[in-house]
Amino acid sequence: MTSRLRGAVGAFAALCGILHGMAAQARIHGTRSIVAYNNNVSFAFIQSHVEYGERLSPPNGPYFDTESGFIKGGRVTLSGMRNAGTRNVYFHLSYSQTNGSLNYVGGLNGSNASLVAPDNAHMTDIGLRLGKGFMVANGMMLIPYLGYGVHHWGRGEPASLSAPYDYYESYHNHYAAFGLLWQMEFFRRLVTSVNLAYGRTIHPTISAPALGFAEGLGPKPWRRAGTDIEFLMTRTMAVFVSATFTEFQYGAGPVVVTTSGLVGNEPFSQTEITNYAIGARFLF
Repeated sequence: MTSRLRGAVGAFAALCGILHGMAAQARIHGTRSIVAYNNNVSFAFIQSHVEYGERLSPPNGPYFDTESGFIKGGRVTLSGMRNAGTRNVYFHLSYSQTNGSLNYVGGLNGSNASLVAPDNAHMTDIGLRLGKGFMVANGMMLIPYLGYGVHHWGRGEPASLSAPYDYYESYHNHYAAFGLLWQMEFFRRLVTSVNLAYGRTIHPTISAPALGFAEGLGPKPWRRAGTDIEFLMTRTMAVFVSATFTEFQYGAGPVVVTTSGLVGNEPFSQTEITNYAIGARFLF
């Protein structure tokens, strides 16, 4: 998973260089169009690739529990740019849900690779950005922003011989981050953006009702890198594709005694989610 993270960051760095080169030759159409573009609502279909792993000896020990696969769902966003005491105040609100089946490899209560089974997964994400846009060239805007969000992941498996009950776990965290959005307009109808953000998870928790287990986890780094390419069909409608990579960690929880009498804790974990989206955006 670490090599995947380095590869993703390298790819986005290369993309930034390519876009910078393109910007030198772009036919730009000014500040007004970028500001107008930031007042929109969008709807998208999402395909998410999820990789999750738990380590007993972080940060480089072997994974003993992993979960991976593709799930799908939808996302809706609302964005605005207004003059409110200062020019080009920016806000962005997003909501998404994804569902599907992930492949679990590991074991109940941390046993080593004793169980391979599909897991039902449901993820909900809410995000908010507040920032200010700065025109750095005609048709090119930088938007530093503060971000805050909520992430929830419910995972479970039906009753089986290895687990004679419906097993369900729920992970939940908030996060706060500082981000930078780089927007560029090319060739009248083409708009691209690169989004980079770094922050920290806040109050991560896990609960497993079937085991009578619930505890707080340690806050850890949170990172995101994404890119978006849009084609304006009309003055008020655009279609787009995007890719967004998010990586975050949870620190190990304290050792607790559950109501079912088990003694244990949730170990260090790392989650990587890559969202591929296609959708439509409506400007107002």
